[in-house]
Amino acid sequence: MEETCTLTEAKAKFSELISRVQFKKERFTITRKGKAVAILLPINDTFGNRQEAGLIRAKGALKRFDAEMDELVETIYHNRGFN
Repeated sequence: MEETCTLTEAKAKFSELISRVQFKKERFTITRKGKAVAILLPINDTFGNRQEAGLIRAKGALKRFDAEMDELVETIYHNRGFN
């Protein structure tokens, strides 16, 4: 079961939350001003037993932003007079 706690609560109990995630495999949703902003979950929930693959997986996750990043870089170069 996933629990929810506010950012203030998470800051006050951070060590406890990390221990519960690590040893009890619990998951937590952190909220700020009533909106979910982050999750704490065991690393194996995301990466399985292949933690070294984290950067490779992250690169794949960002692929959907390629077009936006290209456009952003082009805009920056244009605004700086490089184009």
